[in-house]
Amino acid sequence: MTQPQETPSPTARPPHPQFPFGPAVKTRLPGRIALMGPSGSGKTYTALEMASSLGSTTAVIEAVHGHAAKYADRFDFDVCPPLTYCSPEALIAALAECAAQGYATVIVDPYTLFWSGHGGVLEQVDDATKRGSSGNKSGWNEVRPRERRMWDALFAYPGHVIATLRSKTEYHLEADELGGHAMRRFGGKPEHRDGAEYEFNFVGAMDSDNTLVVLKALSADLSGAVVSKPGAEFSARVRDWLDDGEPPTPPVPVTELIAQASHPEVTHAALGQLRDTVRARFLEDVLITDDDGVTLVRLDDYITQRGRFLQATAVQDAHAS
Repeated sequence: MTQPQETPSPTARPPHPQFPFGPAVKTRLPGRIALMGPSGSGKTYTALEMASSLGSTTAVIEAVHGHAAKYADRFDFDVCPPLTYCSPEALIAALAECAAQGYATVIVDPYTLFWSGHGGVLEQVDDATKRGSSGNKSGWNEVRPRERRMWDALFAYPGHVIATLRSKTEYHLEADELGGHAMRRFGGKPEHRDGAEYEFNFVGAMDSDNTLVVLKALSADLSGAVVSKPGAEFSARVRDWLDDGEPPTPPVPVTELIAQASHPEVTHAALGQLRDTVRARFLEDVLITDDDGVTLVRLDDYITQRGRFLQATAVQDAHAS
């Protein structure tokens, strides 16, 4: 006997998934590259070699005096005065400026100093601990959010990022070709917080002979590769791997965000959405010219001030009517 079919309730609705899954699409990757090694292993040179292959323009954010400039006769890149106070906030502001100027690739050399250098994370933790401002014996409660924000800004950059990480030097006695023995320098543990290398999509370790070992790359062609004095050919392999896939949707250029903020007909609601976008992309510190045409002001401050002005004007108009 055929069972009667149940009539669906007229108020029944199809389920609305909280997490709407869809087919995965392979897209191009922005380079998030870490090069680690001891002093003299060739990290800066290799970073510049890779950057030349990855994009048309390169900016170097230096935390040491003139270290990258010695390669200015080999590569085309821009630098700004070296950062001597390597706070997380300083790096965030420098990245924002690079994004505003549209550099395809940014090199942070060395990124380690934003961890252990003057003004870096470890120094700030020590200072916070001494002040007791965190409410306990450790200053990490105060500084950890700053460090996380620095990481987020680095990986949110709208282009390729290459970070050099210093590693502690270790010495090993090895047999040479003449039957004798010689000391060889190797890089040990990178000078950064534990697990820093997991944040990157490409990690290479270099030694004193300028040999690079690929520790991490989601590519069978690159993973585990050992390359002596990596140059243009190896950099092209890295570029081809990153470019394999569908092009992602490009972010709105910073110049367009600035134009929206200063548009004469912008609304208070639009400014609120724009401020959220600017903060999500860590662009608050981009400097723009104020409405007087002379004064420089932070983009975040400009949007906030314009929003308050529009809000005050709307209140005045309401009272007048």
